[in-house]
Amino acid sequence: MSDPARATDTRLARAIFVTTLAVYLLSSGREPPWGDANVQYMAAESMVRHGTIDIPKPWPDDQSKDADGKWYSTYPLITSLVQIPGLVLLGAAKGLSPSSIGLAKPVTTHLACSLFGAWACVLFFRLCRQRKLSPRASSLATAIVAFATITWVYAHYSYSEIAQTAAFTGFVLHLLVFDEAPTRKHARALGLFAGLLFATKYIYAPGILGGLLVAIWRKRALKRELVPLALHAAAIGLPFVVASMIYNAMCFGSPFTTGYSEYFARHWGENSMSRLWAMFLSPGKSIFLYSPPLILGIAALPRLWREHRDACITALASIVPVLLVYSRYKLNGDWSWGYRFCVFMTPTLALSIGVLIDAWQREPARRVRRAVLAVVVAAGISVQLLGQAFYWDHFVRISQDVRIAWLGSPDRSGAIIPTRANGRCDGCFEDVHQLEWLPPFQPIVGHWWLLRSLVADADAATAEADAPWHRYTSTPFNIKDGYDRARLDWWGLLWIKDYPRTRTAGLVLLLLMLAGTGAGIRLWLRAHRAST
Repeated sequence: MSDPARATDTRLARAIFVTTLAVYLLSSGREPPWGDANVQYMAAESMVRHGTIDIPKPWPDDQSKDADGKWYSTYPLITSLVQIPGLVLLGAAKGLSPSSIGLAKPVTTHLACSLFGAWACVLFFRLCRQRKLSPRASSLATAIVAFATITWVYAHYSYSEIAQTAAFTGFVLHLLVFDEAPTRKHARALGLFAGLLFATKYIYAPGILGGLLVAIWRKRALKRELVPLALHAAAIGLPFVVASMIYNAMCFGSPFTTGYSEYFARHWGENSMSRLWAMFLSPGKSIFLYSPPLILGIAALPRLWREHRDACITALASIVPVLLVYSRYKLNGDWSWGYRFCVFMTPTLALSIGVLIDAWQREPARRVRRAVLAVVVAAGISVQLLGQAFYWDHFVRISQDVRIAWLGSPDRSGAIIPTRANGRCDGCFEDVHQLEWLPPFQPIVGHWWLLRSLVADADAATAEADAPWHRYTSTPFNIKDGYDRARLDWWGLLWIKDYPRTRTAGLVLLLLMLAGTGAGIRLWLRAHRAST
């Protein structure tokens, strides 16, 4: 790559990072970490405040104590380590103004996911450029990934999926970079992302192995020259593996035992074809519903295969083994926005969008193409805004209440997850199947209904009368408990409504985020227009 081209790419990458980080922070939520994210955060709190790694309560609820009567996070160490900078900032804010804690905690807990989201976008841009797509096509495709796919929603929440997404995108990118130029520098970068990906979630091990085997096979002609390259990659990647094993040994007594070891027999065993169908085509969880631009990318698959077959094989070798493992998991229809377990591959799949845009830009402009692209992108942005409007638990709880009142309470005596005090089991089929399979409870439609109702300040009875399940039934249902708990999930409401005493600090943060967003957009537009 020539120096001017490299300078253009650097300029665009910098603008992408600044813009996406600012927008992700500006749109972040008012909710503290919940569920899985809360476990990761509790472990980080224990490290920072007590110098320990145990947590104060179990997750899942039936997690066994160790011999000393302690519980530990069921998630890898790095998912908690990434929260430590936010905790340090929280401590500083508390020291400066103890009354600011209500504003500072949610804001600082979203810092890591916003950073990983911005990093994922930069890595995707670099992936497009590595494939020799034009800077403008790469820039536009990155904007689509950043704001019209599920990437934005998971950069909004404090869950670790966005860190997995960044690590996986970087892993695929550096597999291709190494394939193009197998140098020691590129081997070290590949080792870094392989190690980081493994450390974010061990389930990626088959995908890492698949990707590395393809890379080795392609470079088999190097023979002995591969040995020092492999050693350089291992020198960077293995410390992540060793640290993970040490952490497992400290928490669960063995380097090869994870927090989920006791659940494997119960949670694994789904029919793979049924689960894969659900991932891609179910009415409630299909990845195409939550990232509409991926539908457009299907049109580019023949071109993608013809012109970028090596990238396709690398991506498939890295994605398919992970999907096959996930396809055996019985709880994929859990409490989440879309399929959490498919978020990691979204930017990689979106390479097809970049290929399509690059092809369109080399051909005469057509209004129909622009119109189709505009519609798909608008749909994608709308879905992401609906996903961020509420923490997903609110509609999930409402859907459960209505489904039970309408269709009856299921027999949970054989459920693979223990029931809670309210008699329900969080992620079991009995209590979440409506999110995946029943159109009256489609989450995107449900969030749109809930948003309209709350903005109109409708009470529970008025809102229920307009609910999406009334396409099928005229029976009214009591949704008061779940509906009254629902609230818009934007951090600005912390200082506007929840903690009005922090209004000055909130306004300062808002102005900084707006300034960052404006500066980033200005830089991005300039760099985009200057590129060729």
